[in-house]
Amino acid sequence: MKDKIIISICGAAGSGKSELAKHMAKTLGSHMALRIPCDYFLKSVQYNTFEEFISAPFKWDWKLLKNFISHPIGTVHEIPDYDFNKYVRLSKTGGITLTIRRYIFLDSTLPYPESNCTILLEATEILRLQRLKERDKKWNSNVVKNWDKLELTAKLLKEDNAKFNLILEGGLAAEENVERVVEFLKSKKILS
Repeated sequence: MKDKIIISICGAAGSGKSELAKHMAKTLGSHMALRIPCDYFLKSVQYNTFEEFISAPFKWDWKLLKNFISHPIGTVHEIPDYDFNKYVRLSKTGGITLTIRRYIFLDSTLPYPESNCTILLEATEILRLQRLKERDKKWNSNVVKNWDKLELTAKLLKEDNAKFNLILEGGLAAEENVERVVEFLKSKKILS
């Protein structure tokens, strides 16, 4: 793991985490960087009622993620196969195929505990809801119905007293935040 730099990009749903992580991986190049959508590493949940489901925050299987990113640089592996309608992991593999790289950008509401660097994206509730509604329309999904659960999970960012190395405005264009992240990583000698 010492040959890899793990950067968590976290924040509430709709804050722009995925876009920033994608742009960072693209900016550094596919030969150097990888973006991992951490929702594939969500723990399976099984509740009897929707009320039970909506009243508990999401949780991630950080051990499974650690195992995935511990593979040698340059090797190709499948992330878990996950059913996002039932919130159940179907198997530990079978999802998207990714190549392990030196710089690994994780996008998740909560930061990966063993990150080398943690970035928080903040955005207004209005903007986040707008983005989720647009995403639902584009993907024919219904993530907005889980708003209370998403907000309950995001609340843990404040309660957890997580230390963020960088806090960014999620309302800015991803390209603008990429510049800030690159500048920050260079200043800390994380990126040369």
